[in-house]
Amino acid sequence: MQLFRSALKRAAGALGIAACFALTAPPAAATGTLTIQHHNSTATTYKEVEIKVLYGGLFVTSQDGKGTLVIPKAACSFQGQVFVCYATGATLVQQGEATALDIKSGTIYFNSTDVPQQLSASTTKIAPHSILLSLTTGRGTYIGLTGRMDQVVKS
Repeated sequence: MQLFRSALKRAAGALGIAACFALTAPPAAATGTLTIQHHNSTATTYKEVEIKVLYGGLFVTSQDGKGTLVIPKAACSFQGQVFVCYATGATLVQQGEATALDIKSGTIYFNSTDVPQQLSASTTKIAPHSILLSLTTGRGTYIGLTGRMDQVVKS
């Protein structure tokens, strides 16, 4: 745990995201695009979703506020300059009801630097101050998120 905390101190730009996932919480906010590719091949795209990292979780809320995807747990570390979290659970909150999603795999990437960063073992680059999320459910639904970190709010 001490090693993890020292790594966070070295990456001041990523402190907002890192601390939130580690439950030491300054909130962070961003906007982005969420795409859901259903197991039956239909897709839905939500633009200008609100992305918040708060109290140890990632919250992605539709523009109309009617649905929120919550990722409450993640195991995180740095891969070079990119902060990487492996999601272990997710919940969809709609109309006051929470539904747990069966996550088969899930990864969150955050680039706090001022330059694009290459993801390890991939041809994908993550833009400066950006967040990427990729989840696959047990039913084969894919959830993808891209967003730009607009600000880190210190509590």
